[in-house]
Amino acid sequence: MHLFPAMLRSLASFLVCLTALGSLSVAQADHITLRYKSMTFFGLGIKQGLSQVTGNTILQDRTGFIWIGTQDGLNRYDGHEVRVFRHDRNNPQSLGRDFINVLAEDDEGHLWIGTRGKGLDEYNPRTGEFHHYLQAGKSGDKSASDVRVLEVLKDRVLFGTLQGLFSLNLHTRDIQAIHLEDIPTTPPTIQDILTLPDNTVLVASNRGLRRLDPETGASASFLPQILQNYPGSIDALFLDSQQRLWIGAHDKGVLVIDPDRETILQRFKPQSGHQESLPATEITAFTEDSQGNIWIGTPKGLSIYLDQRNILIRIADNKRRPEGMSDHTIHSLHTDRSGTVWIGTHVGGVSHITPHLVRFGKENPSSNLISLDKRVLGIAVAPDGDMYAGTVNGLVRRRKGEIYFKPVPQADGPPSAVYGVYFSRDGTLWAGSATGLRRLPPGQTQLEPVEVDSSYYFISILEDQDGFLWLSRPTELLKYDPVERKVVAQLDIPHVYGLLLLDSGKLLVGGLGAIHLVDTASAQILSTLEGDIHGFNTITYLFRSHEGEIWGGTQGDGVFHLELPSETNIKDARLTFFTTHQGLLSNAIGAIQQSRDGNLWISTINSISRLNPSTGEIRNFDARDGALSEGYFIGSGARDAEGLIYFGGTVGLTSFSPEWIIADTSAPRVILTDLRLDNQLIQPIRQGSPLQQPLTYTKHLVIPPRWSNINLSFSSDNYTFPAAQRFAYRMLGADESWTETDAEHRFASYTNLPPGDYRFQVKTTNLDGKWNHQPNEITITILPDWYQTPWAWLFFLLATGGALYAFIRWRMKGLLKRNIELEKRVTERTRALTEANEKLSHLARTDTLTGLLNRRAFTELFPGNDTARSSPGECALALLDIDFFKQFNDQYGHDCGDIVLQEMAQLLQKNLRQHDVVARWGGEEFIVLLPDSSLDTAREIMERLRQAVASHKFRWKGETLRISITAGLGSCINKNLDASLLSVDQALLQGKKQGRNRLVLATSTSS
Repeated sequence: MHLFPAMLRSLASFLVCLTALGSLSVAQADHITLRYKSMTFFGLGIKQGLSQVTGNTILQDRTGFIWIGTQDGLNRYDGHEVRVFRHDRNNPQSLGRDFINVLAEDDEGHLWIGTRGKGLDEYNPRTGEFHHYLQAGKSGDKSASDVRVLEVLKDRVLFGTLQGLFSLNLHTRDIQAIHLEDIPTTPPTIQDILTLPDNTVLVASNRGLRRLDPETGASASFLPQILQNYPGSIDALFLDSQQRLWIGAHDKGVLVIDPDRETILQRFKPQSGHQESLPATEITAFTEDSQGNIWIGTPKGLSIYLDQRNILIRIADNKRRPEGMSDHTIHSLHTDRSGTVWIGTHVGGVSHITPHLVRFGKENPSSNLISLDKRVLGIAVAPDGDMYAGTVNGLVRRRKGEIYFKPVPQADGPPSAVYGVYFSRDGTLWAGSATGLRRLPPGQTQLEPVEVDSSYYFISILEDQDGFLWLSRPTELLKYDPVERKVVAQLDIPHVYGLLLLDSGKLLVGGLGAIHLVDTASAQILSTLEGDIHGFNTITYLFRSHEGEIWGGTQGDGVFHLELPSETNIKDARLTFFTTHQGLLSNAIGAIQQSRDGNLWISTINSISRLNPSTGEIRNFDARDGALSEGYFIGSGARDAEGLIYFGGTVGLTSFSPEWIIADTSAPRVILTDLRLDNQLIQPIRQGSPLQQPLTYTKHLVIPPRWSNINLSFSSDNYTFPAAQRFAYRMLGADESWTETDAEHRFASYTNLPPGDYRFQVKTTNLDGKWNHQPNEITITILPDWYQTPWAWLFFLLATGGALYAFIRWRMKGLLKRNIELEKRVTERTRALTEANEKLSHLARTDTLTGLLNRRAFTELFPGNDTARSSPGECALALLDIDFFKQFNDQYGHDCGDIVLQEMAQLLQKNLRQHDVVARWGGEEFIVLLPDSSLDTAREIMERLRQAVASHKFRWKGETLRISITAGLGSCINKNLDASLLSVDQALLQGKKQGRNRLVLATSTSS
């Protein structure tokens, strides 16, 4: 058989009877009763960090912390961690004594602590300091410093000791004894103090109950006409939300009084033979839960008065129920703001539970058996309401109205494991056990063996319309005749977990990888729906809803809805699956049941799911709701006539009513707990600490610049299921969105945040995952380093500006000097370049031998050329040639010829006017431009030149040489050089023909 390795909390369905006096009568348990009876408590003890196992007193402060006073220290609990405060002899501001009797809180949030033998302590959570107030009795009797009870009023603190009642003035811190009137001189032992709506105070002592006016100190007996029949010690007082006064009268039980009408409303005391009556007459504590039910603590157990049902029920401890309270001796009770009830015990630490959010109950059917095995393999509810469960230790039964399961013996020997439990129409219980089939006829007390082959255990049992039983076991499916007591048919269908009888009398058989349609009369398979075709493997459960719809569960393919058009051929069926893709937490299904509202409830390998068949909406319930992660067994499910649903699993029986599933509307607040800087826990109010008070109370945090990493820890004031809470945080100024985290990572860490102002926000969820949209917020200022301050920046700016200015000045000075040098160099180079250019230009225009202009330069200067100088008047042009120069050159050499040419150039320049232009035209030819000259003037000048040359004595190596020239002269023809040159050249040739040494005009006239 395939078992699911997990299960949820199991609730027991039972009848609770209460015997009480007066108006309280014996009452039958209902769903509300069962909800409380099957609660699973959470423990807080030594393993969780509690300093000691005795929870003497419990208080939730205004911040949200839970404070627990023990015999060895004061404990502060935030849902995840415990911080312990103890006496330190080296620190006078530490706790006065570790034995704590009672706690109270004043309007300023200060904690008042009653210690054993060391008087009264005041704890200021903002400074972390304890202040001590020690009151000694007569002759130094220290019993006056054994503070047992506290009541904080507007301007004073009343505290009761073994030596009477005292008052501490909150303004002056003076302590005065209050002498109760009509009391003997020996001070009474004060047991409890309670403030009434009219601001008077009830004082309970070992001598009765008195009303005190705290302003005047006057007191009087309270309701003597009522309480005269209850003389003696009053243990505890409580005023509930309906203004009913609950009085714990020592050895008399509980009285419920209407103070205004001065009448007794209820009386509770132990009743022999009534297991739901008050467990003891001594009352240690009262509290009221969020549903208006009154919790009553005694040294022998816890009782709850269910106000709406007028029923008193007793809550079992973990000796009877492992899920119960940690101990039955109750010292203290407290209900916090979220509705969680805290129970301080003698040796079991603290238990807590949030009653209004108990959604699933848990019961252990094997709790009365020697074996510790809690597995519930099968479940069935008898027509009379009795509950039967198949366990590894055999069949157990819980009769309607009873609390615990009891074993059902086997007639043929010791019990064996029971897997399938089923009731036939005649009321017979059929049990498929590991040693064969057994039955329990109506009225019988022992399981009888049935003569069927017992080589294999039986899994599922179903009765058809003809009274035959269909029995499945790992290898086959059997049809059994209970009248003839024999097997009448056998089908080769292994591992059948789902059996469902159709209206037509046909049988749906869910097995390994298939669903078969079987004719019950002939025991023949009519058709088969193959799992590999339709997408499922092993069928674990088949179920018909109130509406006649067919639903099934599978081993790993979730839940399916089977639409069967015809009950003659299952191959036409259509399947609609609901898996993890649609919202299930698991696809491994154990059993299916339907509640009265039409919803389907599905047990799985790790949770319980609710499916709305109409909408397909799925909601899952896990450990935070009371469902345990161990999961549930295949086929282990049932529903009773009252609508309670049961699922069996590996650690017991889960039972619940859909009415228990109410939404969590609370909005938990986040508590900031610790600050770490660079992984160092910062202690407040220390030298150099950025915390001037604990982080919890800090609204503006200033962090010095030397810290690079900031770590903020947090918790919540909701203690229903702290491990399932989620948190989200953001740092406004650094984060763009919320960062979510779980309960194991309740911190936010930031590294290297730039200096500036930030707002850190953090929020949390309730049990249903709903966010409180009003986050806790703290403003954080990160101070800059000295070099990041405005003054430093100003200094840096000025220094940098000065340095930059000096650098610029130095640089500019250097640049200026360099520019001057560069300009000088540029000027020099420009001058050199100009000179070179001029030289080059001169060389390009000058004949290198004579120094006269060359042909190019003369051409440029001739009138009519673009580059010539403007000459408005007439001009003449002369072309002259040295006579017989070639012969002369050949006779005397080229060097002599060069000297002649040079001296000729000098003669030309000397005998011509300053503005005349003379050039070497080539070889021994020279050309002269005579601007602004008529032909006559030009002739005179040129003739004078010819005569000068002819008379000049040229010398060469001591020898005198005579040289003459022949020249052609003419006017500038239209200032055209070529035309003019042609004219004078012809005149020159004519002169040479005429015998040389003469000037010839370009016309026919010649000299």
